[in-house]
Amino acid sequence: MNQRKGRKPMNQRKGGKQYVCGAGIVIISLIAFYAVLSGTENKRILQVKNEIYTFEMTEEEAAKAVFDYIYSDCDYDYDAKVISTMQQGEMVYLYQTQEKSDLQYEMLQSKDRTEDGQYYVFAHDTRYVTDALSQGFYDEYHTDYAVNRKTGEVLRESQWIETDAGYKLLYSEAYEKAVNQLYFNEDVSDGKMLEEQAARALFYYMYSDEGDYDSIVVRTYKQEQSVYVYQFPEDQEFPCVRNFSCRGMTEDQEYYIFADYTDYYTHGYEPVFTHYQYLTSYAVNRETGEVLREREWSDIECEWLYNEEYKKAVK
Repeated sequence: MNQRKGRKPMNQRKGGKQYVCGAGIVIISLIAFYAVLSGTENKRILQVKNEIYTFEMTEEEAAKAVFDYIYSDCDYDYDAKVISTMQQGEMVYLYQTQEKSDLQYEMLQSKDRTEDGQYYVFAHDTRYVTDALSQGFYDEYHTDYAVNRKTGEVLRESQWIETDAGYKLLYSEAYEKAVNQLYFNEDVSDGKMLEEQAARALFYYMYSDEGDYDSIVVRTYKQEQSVYVYQFPEDQEFPCVRNFSCRGMTEDQEYYIFADYTDYYTHGYEPVFTHYQYLTSYAVNRETGEVLREREWSDIECEWLYNEEYKKAVK
């Protein structure tokens, strides 16, 4: 039989089909290989991401982060010098600062984690002496720090009151806003001087030659009053500080009133000393920053402290 013109022999056509089938198998195999490779790569990337996101600090690493936060302007090796130990059944972390002797340490006390498990919480107590005759009268203020277990971010909150919510809400924005409005008059938005600015103006007024109050005045609250603390630069066994408690604004909201308690001792028959305090009140004009000084020996409401009748009566 004659072959039709233009058609290839049967054996050639059959080989062509085999060639096409073979190429298809190769392509399918390559696709499957790349799919497996891609899936493995995606799985590996996901695993790495999970490792990154699930990495959490140990409590000791968090304590070192707090020390580094407190002394950020100092070139110290916290990894080598932080000591962890137990004290009265509580885990504490000690760091020996270069300014202190071999037996003196800064201490952080572990207060466990927040309820959501995201933060480690540490208590830090700073002890100081009053600046009068300084005959052994000590006081301290308390600050809590929270460290994010994943990011290492350090949050600072001065806690002078106990809350029913504990540490669950201690570092939330809502709590911080409520505290600032309650204790630091930050809900006042009339464009005039804020309470913290007025406190700095008062420190400059009293100790104009001492230092930079913009960076070293500590704001906290104690016994439901806002308190501003300044540590003097003198090298002493314990930091010597001055602190002012803000008693609010005058009724016309023109002045902030600050109370300054000065401790002193009478030198009787040694070694017996009698401890006294006297109170001086200051008013800071919220527009001009002018400071008015008045010794207050009686308990009179703030809104009457600096009116003409009060001044006349005192004189």
